[in-house]
Amino acid sequence: MKHFKKTSVKLLAIVIVVLIVFGRCGHLPGHGNREESNLKEVVENYVSSTLKDGETVEFGGRYDCEDYKENDEVRFSAKVTYDVVSKDGTKVRHTAFVVCNEDKDKIIEWKELK
Repeated sequence: MKHFKKTSVKLLAIVIVVLIVFGRCGHLPGHGNREESNLKEVVENYVSSTLKDGETVEFGGRYDCEDYKENDEVRFSAKVTYDVVSKDGTKVRHTAFVVCNEDKDKIIEWKELK
């Protein structure tokens, strides 16, 4: 029983240290989910501002993602897909290259891809 208690205390200490390290690096559980949600929302808002005639937008996904630094600021770039949905429900798939801030809640650069 003593061995079990010592092992449990050691394991708990290791977990606490790992959480502190991840917390300082900004990698706490759920952080990526918020960023993913931010990216979806910022893409949908950007595209929605360009639509007409009752069209809507649906976020498709992202790929070729990269985090990098530019002028001492973290940037995120990716190719994103989205569908423009007409009033009659017809969907047209689009792809764009985007550069966002670290939290993915602000678009810095947008380029439509063919």
